[in-house]
Amino acid sequence: MKNILTLFIFFTICTQLVGCSNNGIPHHGPPNNQALAPTDTPDVVADLKDLPLIDVAEDIYSIFTDPCIECAWYFCPPLDAIWQKQICINKCQDPPTVVLESECIEYLECDPSQYIMSAGLVCETIDGYPGTQDKVCNKGQIKYTDCITACVDEICNGVDDDCDQLIDEGFDLILELCNNIDDNCNGIVDEGEWECDKGCGPGPNLCVAGELICMALEPGEEICDGKDNDCDGSIDEDQLNACGQCGILPPESCNGIDDDCNGLIDEELMQPCGTACGEGYEVCKGGLWISCNAPQAMIEICDGLDNDCDGQIDEGLECICTIQDVGAFFPCQENPLLCGQGYKTCECIDPTCETIVTTSCYAICHWMVDPPGSDPACDSFVGMPITNEDCNNFDDDCDQLIDEDLTSGCYTGEAGTMYIGVCIPGEMVCEGGAWGNINETSLNFVPGYCKDEIVPQEEVCNGIDDDCNGETDWGEKLQNTDILFIVDWSGSMSQELNAVLIALNQFAATYSDETVLQWGTILGPRTDGAWLEYLELYHDLSGFSNFLTLMSSLNSNTMGGGHEMLLDAIFLSLQNISGTFPKLPADMEWATSVDESIPYHDDFLVGWRANSAKIIILFSDEKPQSYLVDDAGPLSSSDVTLTILGTPQLKFYAFSISKTWGWDEMAIDSGGKYFELTSSPASMYSSLMEILDDICSGAGAESE
Repeated sequence: MKNILTLFIFFTICTQLVGCSNNGIPHHGPPNNQALAPTDTPDVVADLKDLPLIDVAEDIYSIFTDPCIECAWYFCPPLDAIWQKQICINKCQDPPTVVLESECIEYLECDPSQYIMSAGLVCETIDGYPGTQDKVCNKGQIKYTDCITACVDEICNGVDDDCDQLIDEGFDLILELCNNIDDNCNGIVDEGEWECDKGCGPGPNLCVAGELICMALEPGEEICDGKDNDCDGSIDEDQLNACGQCGILPPESCNGIDDDCNGLIDEELMQPCGTACGEGYEVCKGGLWISCNAPQAMIEICDGLDNDCDGQIDEGLECICTIQDVGAFFPCQENPLLCGQGYKTCECIDPTCETIVTTSCYAICHWMVDPPGSDPACDSFVGMPITNEDCNNFDDDCDQLIDEDLTSGCYTGEAGTMYIGVCIPGEMVCEGGAWGNINETSLNFVPGYCKDEIVPQEEVCNGIDDDCNGETDWGEKLQNTDILFIVDWSGSMSQELNAVLIALNQFAATYSDETVLQWGTILGPRTDGAWLEYLELYHDLSGFSNFLTLMSSLNSNTMGGGHEMLLDAIFLSLQNISGTFPKLPADMEWATSVDESIPYHDDFLVGWRANSAKIIILFSDEKPQSYLVDDAGPLSSSDVTLTILGTPQLKFYAFSISKTWGWDEMAIDSGGKYFELTSSPASMYSSLMEILDDICSGAGAESE
């Protein structure tokens, strides 16, 4: 009875799921939704007698009432869930035998595990509009979803949305506005060009994500550059000096001109001067240095004095004593006297005084006794100490030191150039009776060497009067220029970087103007000591002193990383001044291999000055690379070139180890130049000097 109940339940489920025919075999087609009640069980069992049998050992009724018989449904090969058959087995026989096996029948119309059979089928709605529907398998039965029309409410997009053969009806066409909406219904959002004015004239007004970004120049702080920086209609107001020029008043020079514009010419001008006999001062009058009051050298005469100030007395003279000179004393500082001042006299060597000679130089006490030199308390070789030591290879002050602590101003440049421009005097010291100084390289004393003097040199464009002629940069005025160094800080650059740092220090020391030239540095990749790499605005544009201090503090031992994001460095450095951006920094993010920059890439803003000439100088031993990406991928060289070309008054210079990588093309396109990156400081310095000369001869200089 237990198995009969099992079969009853099975066929009840079968009837509910797939339906059963009069002969008990599930039929092909949708379910009839008629479930069997328990009272129908005898009729169901009776109907099973008509099932096809294989090796039937007894009548069908006994099969479904025999407790030894178990029946089940099995998948037909190849195990398709749609096709199945029934098999009954007699468990009590040994071995068990099959007493019933039905034919394979179509159990379901479709695979219920795959709901969507075909999507987006074309159909027609009840109202006659075109639409789409899906063919689905719903609990093993094939169904079709409702036909959904593609028509929607009309919107302003240049399309017949509501399928009424009219386009954009109900919308009045208007001019396109910057609002992230297709105002004029042409399918394009925010197209067109806009202008804006921040007080300094019209400029481009960029529409980005429905918002206008005004790129026009805005009033800034008035600086002395011949331009109306604050856009008030006045140029350089409250900026010009008494001479009507920019910068500090020029110092008064000895040139017959009122240089400082105070109504006086060559006033209060004095400068050191000197001769072999001592130092003094001279004054300026009528553009000439005159009236040097230093002791003048005289012709040597036979008087026991060093008249020509060469450290020797009566040298080259045959002093002849006359009878009138006998007993007269003459001062002397010479052998055999050891120090200080002594005396010598004329004395007769025969009773008739026919022969008169000059004695040796002895201390005064030597002559105060008769005969001379007989006083045991007198040291005949130690003279009277002289207050001031003289440069004569002699111990003048008797302190057992010769020519000690003697210094003298010196200048070997052309007359009239000292204290003009960069020209200043130097210093000499005395050694062995000669003036000179110690050579810094050989550490030897060099007679005549004037240490630390600056004499006229070739004029270069640096805001300084190099040739000391009273005129700076050939009469040209150096324009405000911002210079940004972008340095590859990867580990492979250490050798070249040492040369770059040496050259940069020399380079910056030559061009030390604190206002006209401004300097800044970007480094990348920097590392945090672990695996993260980032781009850093190492220091923003500033004067020479701050720049040189920060550059000198760089240590190539801190270099590392391998993701040279230098295309990104150029791109981000120009985001606040370029008028051309193929991509917007705000829409981009750093690749996973790079950490966020310092500062954040949206705020990576270099402090470029308004209307300044702009120079970017890049140093790298790698190809152009980018790690700043958007949906379309990273930046390309062409993207960055367009950004450079869209920046007014900008030149790009590149130092690299290969001309085939593309850095050279970017430099040339901008009006700059490509240079070979080497480990030679001299070569790097020469190339950097060429760039600064270009500033004067090109866009960086303007006439007075």
